[in-house]
Amino acid sequence: MMKYLSFVLSESLTNLWRSRVLSMLSMGTIGFSMYTLAMFLFLGQNLKKVSISWESHIQFQIFLLDDLTTEQRLAIHDFLDAELTVEKVTFLSKEEARKRFSLSFEVYDDVNKKLSANPFPASFSVHLLPGTSEDVLLALFSQLEEMEGIEEISYNRDIYEKLGFFANLFNLAGWFFGGIMIFASIFTVSNVLKLTFFSRKEEVDIMKLVGASHATIRGPFIFEGLFQGLLGTILGLFFGYLSVLILRHYLNQHPEIFLSHLSLEYLGPMWIFCMLLAGCVAGMLGSLFSLKEFLHEHISYE
Repeated sequence: MMKYLSFVLSESLTNLWRSRVLSMLSMGTIGFSMYTLAMFLFLGQNLKKVSISWESHIQFQIFLLDDLTTEQRLAIHDFLDAELTVEKVTFLSKEEARKRFSLSFEVYDDVNKKLSANPFPASFSVHLLPGTSEDVLLALFSQLEEMEGIEEISYNRDIYEKLGFFANLFNLAGWFFGGIMIFASIFTVSNVLKLTFFSRKEEVDIMKLVGASHATIRGPFIFEGLFQGLLGTILGLFFGYLSVLILRHYLNQHPEIFLSHLSLEYLGPMWIFCMLLAGCVAGMLGSLFSLKEFLHEHISYE
C-alpha cells in the first residue's frame, strides 16, 4: 500500500511539473473561485458580527428643546440615571454639539462658523446594558415621551436590521457565485487534464499492455487533479488574506470611514478547512470526469 501511494504521489507531482503551464491555468481558475467565495464570506461574517455587536450594545439619542430649563434637563438625567438598564448617560450641550460637528466634518467648518445662531440641539447619549430586550427599550421610550423638554428620540433600529440583511445577502451571494465558479473550476480541471492525457496516451497504452491495474493508471491522474484543487485553493485563500491585510491598513489610515474602528477578522479555521476540502473535491471530480471519458474513448481500457 505504501509503495503504491509513493508511486502515485511521485507520478502526480512529476506530471504537475511537466505540464506546469496548464496546471497553473487550472490552479488559477480554482484560486479565483475560492478567492471570490472567501471574500464574500469574509464580508458577510464581519457584517454579521457588527450587527450582533450593535444589537447587544443599544444606544440612542435624546434631542432636547432649545427652551429646555435646567430643572427639566436634570429631571431627564435623574430619570435615566435611576434606570437599571441604563449603562451610561452623556449630556452634550449645544456648544459641544457644534464643536463636535466641526471636528467631524471639517469640510463644512466654514459654513458652520458663518451661522449666527447655533442650530445644533443639546442631547443625551444613552447606552443600555448589553442584552437589553427591545420590549424594555420600547417601555423606556414611552416613559421618556411623557417627559417635558424632549424634542425627539433617535434610535436607528433599521440600521441593525439592514446590516443583518446585507450580512445574509453576502453569505448567499458568496455561495451562489462561489458555486458557479467551482463548477467552472471542475470544467477547467477536466479539460486541462484531457490535454495531459493525450500527451501521455502512449505511456498509458504501455502500462495497460504490461498489465497495470485500473488503480495504477488512474491514481496519478486523480491525485494530479486533487493537488491542482488543493494548491489553487491555498492560492485563493492566500490572496484573500492579503486583501484583508491591505483593507485593514487602508482603514487604519482613514479613521473617518464608516466601520474603520472595527477589528476585521478573516475566515476561521473551520471555514478554511471546508474550502480546502471543497477545492480538493473539485479537483478530483474534474479529474474523474475527464479520466472516465478518456480511458473509455481513447484507450479502450476494459
